[in-house]
Amino acid sequence: MLHRILLGPQRPVKNLSEIAGNTDLPAGPFAVISAAWQEDEAYTDDVAELVGRPLQNLMLYGRAEKIFAADVKLHAAYRERQERLMALQRLYRARLRQLMIAARHLQRSETDADLLEPEIRHSITQIRALDRHHHHRVEAIHASYSDAISETTSAVLAEHKAEMVEQLAACETLVITGGNVVVLQNRMRLFGMGELIASRHIVAWSAGAMVLGDQVVLFHDHTPQTRRDPEILSAGTGTVPGCVFLPDAKHRLKSGDASRIGLLCRRFAPVKCLTLNSGSMLWFEDAHLRAANDVRRLSRNNGLKRVRTL
Repeated sequence: MLHRILLGPQRPVKNLSEIAGNTDLPAGPFAVISAAWQEDEAYTDDVAELVGRPLQNLMLYGRAEKIFAADVKLHAAYRERQERLMALQRLYRARLRQLMIAARHLQRSETDADLLEPEIRHSITQIRALDRHHHHRVEAIHASYSDAISETTSAVLAEHKAEMVEQLAACETLVITGGNVVVLQNRMRLFGMGELIASRHIVAWSAGAMVLGDQVVLFHDHTPQTRRDPEILSAGTGTVPGCVFLPDAKHRLKSGDASRIGLLCRRFAPVKCLTLNSGSMLWFEDAHLRAANDVRRLSRNNGLKRVRTL
């Protein structure tokens, strides 16, 4: 039985130590992925102190930088792929904005319900179709570079991946930290971490939790520049299937806007959108939810509902 324990940000409430000490995680060292911290990924002493175990740092970010320096062709392909993905994200964002404006306008309308509800459903169907289209385009771009960015064509990537496999073999549990989710997702994908971590117990928080769901969804209703609608970045690892994780939702979601929350819920259904604030915890044993603390599920009609079971 594998444990997947997902937490919110570790500030101001640090519940990592409580989780590591009070759950059924096996004895021995933990592996850690802290690539989302970028240049600071090596500084994991505070994590080691909280979990009370020695750590094997997989150093995904640093390894990637060494690979890029050593393999010019791979680096060029990686950079070209990222530029295409960023350009595609901008196109998706422009299309998404117009569809979301229309859907919100319909939700605010006072037209008779029998006329209005079919239009709202169709507007959400259009958003979902765009999300699927974007997901497929992203995966197609990744597939088109799979030969150029692969351990089968890059000896240095193969060497680093083999070293990580050896490190993981000594650790039954993996910790994935928070930080920059885009960087984390890119580095995990570079090394094919989805398959490598599938047989490990996992403790993850914030960005680390986001990458474990079916999709990585970027969201922030309170940006200082302008409001940005939630958008799909890419597929997650699917380690915790049927879920999208929304860390720090207390500060990033307009939780008091029930119509906005309902639209987000209906858009991603049947996938469950789950908040992870500081102090939150979800504990899965395989696919079974064993425990939840201070976690909310986005509801179609009632805003945020406390999670007790999925």
